[in-house]
Amino acid sequence: MLAGMTARWNGIPTRPPRNTGPIELRDFGPTGRRLGTPDDCYDGSPWELHRGELIEQMGSKEFHGIVMALLAALFRTHAREGFTVMTDVYCDLSDPAGPSLRAPDVVLVGDLSSPRNDAYRGTPVLAVEIRGTQSKRYLEEKVKLYLEHEWPWVWIAHAERRELEVVRPGTASITYRPGAEVPLLPELDKHGLGAVPVAALFEEREASRFTDEWVRARAQSQAHARAILAVLSARGIAVPEAVRARVLACED
Repeated sequence: MLAGMTARWNGIPTRPPRNTGPIELRDFGPTGRRLGTPDDCYDGSPWELHRGELIEQMGSKEFHGIVMALLAALFRTHAREGFTVMTDVYCDLSDPAGPSLRAPDVVLVGDLSSPRNDAYRGTPVLAVEIRGTQSKRYLEEKVKLYLEHEWPWVWIAHAERRELEVVRPGTASITYRPGAEVPLLPELDKHGLGAVPVAALFEEREASRFTDEWVRARAQSQAHARAILAVLSARGIAVPEAVRARVLACED
């Protein structure tokens, strides 16, 4: 009894930290945020979980949502077979330091066998965060966790500056500014597109050139090329394989 009284006098908790129940009654974690569990991160929840502490997701402004939609459309258009694009989905980044469920704005994954009503548990090929309303601390903490878990590619789209910052584990970040071209990952070369201008990540009109319009134009080009080869074949003109490949690859 004396030990218990001494513990209370010294301010030492005599019970486990409270991480369930009404959030306003829960204990605080090491960084001053309320404690939580994965159960707090349900579909439509305003919370993310970072090593056992709750973080309220920042409200998105209209431009944030537009950029997220543009990037998701670009990825869906050009992703190879077997790759899946998801937006605002919880990703399990739990480790010995505590449970974590964070939600990138957009992810490209290649190891999703079938959709499930659960957090994604794997390593995305590419994750995107859009810097708009988030605080610097919120974003940096999130990206740091991705890198600690060896996520290979992280894009940070700076909405106001219209710049793209590319971050990888163990290397310096690279920033692509307006006027530059952003190289696409090999997983996004379904139609042979190798790069897009920075503007295509932020402007709807520019983005459409590499989604619906781009696919239509490429399909027309392919049909034209096949028609040329068919005419040559009908006339008995042999076309070497190397020439056939060049004709089919031509986009003019």
